[in-house]
Amino acid sequence: MAAGRTSRRNILIVAIIAVTMAVGGFLAARLVISPEDAAARAAPPPAGPITVAVERKRLDAKIVTRGQIEFSGSVDVELADSSATNLVVTGRIPEVGVLVQPGSVVIEVTGRPVIGFSGQLPTYRTLAPGNSGPDVEQLEATLAGLGYDPGPQDKLYDTATGAAVAAHYRTLGYEPPPPADDANAAVPAAQAQVDAAAAAVVQAQRALDRANAGPTRSERLGLQGTIDQAQAAYDQARQTPTPPDEAAVSQATAAVTTAQDNRNRAEIALQNALAGGATDISAEVAAVDQAGQAVIAAQAVLDEVSRSGPPSASAIAQALNQLEVAIAVRDEALDLDTSAEQAALGDAQRAATAAQADLVAAQAAAATPLPAQEVVWLPELPRRVDEVLVTRGKVVDGPLMKVSGADLSVQARVNADEARLLRDGMPAQLAIPGSTEIVAVITKVGGALPVTDGQNAESTTGTAVLLQPQNVGAEQAQALRGENVKVTIPVQATSGEVLVVPVVALISDADGTPRVEVQEPDSTGGGTRFQQVSVGLSTGGDAEVSPVDDEGSPVAASAKTLQEGSLVVVGR
Repeated sequence: MAAGRTSRRNILIVAIIAVTMAVGGFLAARLVISPEDAAARAAPPPAGPITVAVERKRLDAKIVTRGQIEFSGSVDVELADSSATNLVVTGRIPEVGVLVQPGSVVIEVTGRPVIGFSGQLPTYRTLAPGNSGPDVEQLEATLAGLGYDPGPQDKLYDTATGAAVAAHYRTLGYEPPPPADDANAAVPAAQAQVDAAAAAVVQAQRALDRANAGPTRSERLGLQGTIDQAQAAYDQARQTPTPPDEAAVSQATAAVTTAQDNRNRAEIALQNALAGGATDISAEVAAVDQAGQAVIAAQAVLDEVSRSGPPSASAIAQALNQLEVAIAVRDEALDLDTSAEQAALGDAQRAATAAQADLVAAQAAAATPLPAQEVVWLPELPRRVDEVLVTRGKVVDGPLMKVSGADLSVQARVNADEARLLRDGMPAQLAIPGSTEIVAVITKVGGALPVTDGQNAESTTGTAVLLQPQNVGAEQAQALRGENVKVTIPVQATSGEVLVVPVVALISDADGTPRVEVQEPDSTGGGTRFQQVSVGLSTGGDAEVSPVDDEGSPVAASAKTLQEGSLVVVGR
């Protein structure tokens, strides 16, 4: 039994030794490298593409630069002619830090206010009635902006402009500047002329009205009655026959009587002859016959002259003439010739217009002026008082004070490519040392920046950018003045996560179509293929891409096109 156990143990030991030697031989064979193998392993690997994985993330394009925080450009406040005599500061001296508001009293000189208005044109003359020009237009626009009515903004200093100036002086608590000494005296005389001319116009108008009214109703009725009577007489004349001629009738009647007497005597003679037994009575018969014919003839004449004739032509003509005269009288009465009255009214109106123009001129001459010593024009009010250069009782011999913009601004610069991405109104972030970020808005891109500390920022290379910090209080603004801060301006961003490749992975074919070279996995045979893409936002060396087909139409992201994790070639 013991011998059997010993035999099995010996066999196991031999087997373990054999396995150990085999493993040792295998390991020794693996560790022993021939010179050929060592040379092969030391050689560089075969050339192949360098790839990076496609990512899916949000892209944000931003511009980062430095900016200087300052109040807007400083300007000197000085009178139009500070060399004039008797200009003494008497009061209303502002404190440093206060804001000069549009239309406010900047300071008081010789007891009179110096008013600050917002405008680009400086004061160079006293504005008085009758002046015209762009400085008057600037004043009219400013007064209108302050709530006054300077009349039409026509560049003419007139009565309305002076009235608005006077109203503003009274609002500030000062008496308006007086007009020239003799200006007021001309107004009453001009007003009297206007009143007299107006009365003359009224009188001329009444005369014209009376002339235009024509005849009264009773006069019109009388004229028409005369026409009616003449018409009736004319009609009567046309219908009335001409009566016989009485003389002719009398003469014809006498002739008839004579002829009848002659016929009677002839008949008596015939009867006497017959009674006497005359045998030849031919003579008596012939006499009777002749006398009878004479009676017939005389009676015919009497009948003719006894008949009435046609209406008398002369009577008709006379009646017609009377009718035409009556009609002409009426027409002349109704045909209103008011040329004389109209001419008189025109003369009166022209005289009234001239008198009114004289009054307007007199009133304008008496309007309130704006003395050059009582106004200063400052661009972009309100402005902050930075330094007061005068004291009470000092004679003015130079600038009164220095003022700057009331709001902070950030002056920065970017290169030309960055400037093309910026627009007014774009937001930005200001990194303030020891404070939270402040939001700012771009107010100007390009051009010269305001003068700061005696140097023109335009002399610096790059494109100027001006930004306006938002929601900054007065104390914080004062603390930030002069700080140099980091300015970050987001210019573009994707709406969410997108496919992103390095810009160096983008290549173009012959017609400029963008593509990427995609590394195929070994499981599909390896190698590379080209995938056409559309390119979106590029920033920081990365570019947004989307796979498209050969027609340029979008296709779904997948292993067959392009997706997150796909390997794209960036070099070899």
